Amino acid sequence: MAGTIDKETFQRLTILYLIGQFPNGVFSSFRLQKVLYYATRDVDPKPFTFHHREDGPYSLDMAGQLLLMLESGILQRGAWHSAFSGALWRAGDEVNAEELASALESCFPQLAASIAEFAAELGFLQYLELKARLSDDPVLKRKQVGRMLIQGCPGQRVAVALDEEVAEDYDMALSSHFISMMNMLPDLERAHGALPAEWAPH
Repeated sequence: MAGTIDKETFQRLTILYLIGQFPNGVFSSFRLQKVLYYATRDVDPKPFTFHHREDGPYSLDMAGQLLLMLESGILQRGAWHSAFSGALWRAGDEVNAEELASALESCFPQLAASIAEFAAELGFLQYLELKARLSDDPVLKRKQVGRMLIQGCPGQRVAVALDEEVAEDYDMALSSHFISMMNMLPDLERAHGALPAEWAPH
């Protein structure tokens, strides 16, 4: 029987899969945004809504997810020092990136293939080369700044070809709230001694 995953889980699986295409991490949120726009505009379901900004496609909900994933440790952000300084995004140390990548490939093979394709095509371009690609894009040329480019999938749950219990496990593994609670356990144990049984991770 097919299950469902939370839309935020779908979005986080997508981001982690994209970052996984870069062995040393992804330089800049700009690159993440632009590659993901191309990777998702012709596939369904679409994880993120994108609008046309002055510097090209931009997803506010993706930007929000990056920050939430960073705060919970799902992602790490380092510094990149070069002609164009900026953030270097990687999966967090506690994340089982290979298992989560397999989950996306199994549930959304078209999306996974598109991410791999555009990460290879655009993900390693120099900043100015990527900007030139955006400037030459006929779809972007037709759209006024501020207009929607992609509408993310509606609703809070996304159907997947997973057993419901497995789907719930992925929801839990990528839940910022659950991860934050687990991170608090050592401090609670030090402050209060042994925790009640219902607090213990299962």
